[in-house]
Amino acid sequence: MRFIPGNFAMQIGFLGHASLLLTAGDGTTLLLDPYNAGGFEGRLAYAPIPHRADFVVCSHSHVDHCAIDTLPSPRPQVIEQGVAGPFRVSRLPVAHDEYGGRRRGGSVDIVRIDVDGLVLVHLSDVGQSPESAIIEALGLIDVLFVPVGGFFTIGAAQADEWSRRLQPAQIVPIHYASARCTLPIRPVDAFLAYGLPARFEPSGMIEITQGLLSFSKQVVVLAPQL
Repeated sequence: MRFIPGNFAMQIGFLGHASLLLTAGDGTTLLLDPYNAGGFEGRLAYAPIPHRADFVVCSHSHVDHCAIDTLPSPRPQVIEQGVAGPFRVSRLPVAHDEYGGRRRGGSVDIVRIDVDGLVLVHLSDVGQSPESAIIEALGLIDVLFVPVGGFFTIGAAQADEWSRRLQPAQIVPIHYASARCTLPIRPVDAFLAYGLPARFEPSGMIEITQGLLSFSKQVVVLAPQL
């Protein structure tokens, strides 16, 4: 655990698939990886995203991660990297698969977001194993969003490996099968079977506090809000 000075009340909402809504302490909002509701012939059956965020970040251009044109107007400002209100966004390219991206469409970006003294990392559709250079480049992490479903991304075993090597305080699984996602990926239970301490949050939202960050490597399974 590391101590973060000050009182902060940063909120994280899991919308579904790999999409999250971040709300900074001052109320500024950032949407990560908006999906295409009803995509893949209805297999991605989460509801359309209703939120009017201030900013939006896409980890890569695949439609289930960058459906900006489906968002309600006025649409958020698209941020590639740099400072956006209280958020600082940086990127680190990684392979979409274990074959240098040749099977799944090249590279995707790990997205690091610094906000309110916290470090949040979204692993996107990472498909490769963790490398020491990547681990070192990402540094200390408070909250990690990790894909766990496999097929299009790393699966449960590699997600566990990434989580243990990065040593975040909180781990939020994303990109897994659910009642509203019937893509050929596995449910979150396969990841939980690797034994990291876990809790469920049926509201689909957590508020980040110093007390929450005192739990090292705790998995928080957020129920999809949409």
